[in-house]
Amino acid sequence: MAILQAKPKRGSGGHWYTREGKAMHTMPLAKGDGERNTTLRDAKKLGLFPSVTTLLGLFAKPGLDRWKQNQLILIAFSNPPKAGETIEQYTDRCLLLHEKPVEEAADFGTKIHDAIECYWKGEHIPDELLEYIQPALDWKQANHLTFIEFEKMLVNTNHGFAGTVDIVGKGSDNQMFIVDWKTRKTKEGQKVTAYDFQIHQIAAYAATYWGEENVLNHRVHGAKPVTAPQNCPSAAYSSQHCQPASSSSSRAVL
Repeated sequence: MAILQAKPKRGSGGHWYTREGKAMHTMPLAKGDGERNTTLRDAKKLGLFPSVTTLLGLFAKPGLDRWKQNQLILIAFSNPPKAGETIEQYTDRCLLLHEKPVEEAADFGTKIHDAIECYWKGEHIPDELLEYIQPALDWKQANHLTFIEFEKMLVNTNHGFAGTVDIVGKGSDNQMFIVDWKTRKTKEGQKVTAYDFQIHQIAAYAATYWGEENVLNHRVHGAKPVTAPQNCPSAAYSSQHCQPASSSSSRAVL
């Protein structure tokens, strides 16, 4: 008897934008009955720019990759093949189980992100999310920061990338800065920090908004506020200079 089951995602085409900042993440199917992910071939044909996160996806992340591999092995060990299940069906089932917590974490991160944005706009936020965003509110107040732009769409035509920055602001001493919110699942007592590679994202946004000269001369600060959904309220917030080496991205991806 045939076993019907969902198929795991085989990766996405990434996020792509026009020179005007219009999102082009998907393309209509030839028959007009749906959409598919935008491919590199589409991007070349239409002259689209990749998002900063799409470019960062090309970087090696040994620590993160190792963690993903360990999780997949644990899933396979805990879920042996079923009777009559082919190797392809078993592989798909394990990959689906592997994807589920990642998607749940992404959904939760989006809720936190939206709740913070609602707070700055003076809109209502669900009570159950307040404990997760309170550290962000405390961090802003303690550092006397002024947020001047939210969800700002940026396009860097010089280096050929685009993306949406969470926050653009200035400090009490007129210090320029960029903020990008992150969530992280942690264990109790574990220190919450941003991943090292994430500073590249901050630098790309900073160079596009404030200008490369300001980034290269360390006039712009970047912050990756991280809140830990597993054991909130727990957060690690820090302010870092955008490093010169991270201030540009190559057109070679296109």
